[in-house]
Amino acid sequence: MSDLVDIKLVIDKACQKLNVLITNNAHTEEVEGVISAIQSYASKKIPMIPAFFKESQVMLPQSQMIRIFINNRKVMVSTGKRVYEIKKTLTELEEMLDHGRFVRISQSEILNLQMVKSFDFSAAGTIMVELVNGESTWVARRRVKDVKLALQRKE
Repeated sequence: MSDLVDIKLVIDKACQKLNVLITNNAHTEEVEGVISAIQSYASKKIPMIPAFFKESQVMLPQSQMIRIFINNRKVMVSTGKRVYEIKKTLTELEEMLDHGRFVRISQSEILNLQMVKSFDFSAAGTIMVELVNGESTWVARRRVKDVKLALQRKE
C-alpha cells in the first residue's frame, strides 16, 4: 500500500461545475490538508475577505459568509459562528464577492444565496428571507427584481 493520495478523475458531460469528493476512513489531518489545499486554490479565483474580531484579523472564505450588513455605521459579516467587522464599504465588497453567490438585498445588506433556508414571497411587494443560522431579514422593495434575477441565474 502506497503513502500517496489516490486521485481519480471522472469526466461527466452533465456536470455543470467542478465537484470534489474526498473519501477516507476518518476525518484526519491529511483530509484537512487536502481540503485546505483545494480551498486555497479556489480562493485565488474568489478572494478571501479580511475581517476583524476584537484585536485579531482573519481571512474569511466567501463560502463561510452568511450575510454582510451595516450595524452602527460599521460593515459586519455574520458567519454563523461569530460576527466580524470588515474595513471596506458594501460597494467595495460587492466588487470582490462572487456574483453567482451573493446578492445585494438592500442599501445596508448583502446575502449569500447559498446560506438561505427559504424565501417567503407572500408579503405583497417584498420578500422575507430565512437564513440557515436562524436569522431572518427582508429584501427592500427596490431590490426584489435583483433577487429574483439572481435566483433565476442559480437554477
